[in-house]
Amino acid sequence: MSVFTYAQKSYTINGIVKDKDTGERIAGATIKVKENPEITVETNEYGFYSLSLPENDYTLIISHNKHKEENKSIHLNEALKIDLALAKDDTLIEEVALKGKEKTAISQRNKMGADVLDIQSIAKLPVLFGERDVIKTIQFLPGISSQEGRTGFSVRGGEPDQNLILLDEAPVFNNSHLLGFFSTFNNDALKDVTVYKGNMPSQYGGRLSSIIDVKMKDGNNENFGVSGGIGLISSRLTVE
Repeated sequence: MSVFTYAQKSYTINGIVKDKDTGERIAGATIKVKENPEITVETNEYGFYSLSLPENDYTLIISHNKHKEENKSIHLNEALKIDLALAKDDTLIEEVALKGKEKTAISQRNKMGADVLDIQSIAKLPVLFGERDVIKTIQFLPGISSQEGRTGFSVRGGEPDQNLILLDEAPVFNNSHLLGFFSTFNNDALKDVTVYKGNMPSQYGGRLSSIIDVKMKDGNNENFGVSGGIGLISSRLTVE
């Protein structure tokens, strides 16, 4: 008696998901297989995705909360590299009247134990001398406080040297200048900021208090752009 086992060969699909208008890589975009909705992957912080499927015809559904949903039909009979581009979602919805004071959250939780700061909301916060500073902004979060007479910050009673600050994976040892008046970071050039106060992922190494993971923009490779500001004690300029 013979027993035959048949295993269908699988192939890998991978690529980058970008913004169609600016070319910025999109982190957190979702790629779902229409024929099998249980198969879903997300792009990492660099906009990269990868999934393996058996040979067949598929429809990939690519979505992101700030972009329009896209469908991509493929015939999978070999390993494929497919880069995807999503257009901004400018859909107008019916006007809704809200009563009461509007509260804009400066952070949201989409990762366990982490706060992801909204760069656009940071721009609306009143700050000293009109200069935005992401390090000062995170002190509005629960459990984080400033150090009196010092430029660092304390997370749940910890010391400033127990915090790890990363800028595109490079450690930052001094996050401000001139006793905290000048920030090391140009907020116009930042893409997102993630604050870990607990359940810190192992790839960041060991820190007792917190991890501040700052990611900078890749830059608009589709159109030329300039932004900046003039302050009382400093000015800034960002060119894409």
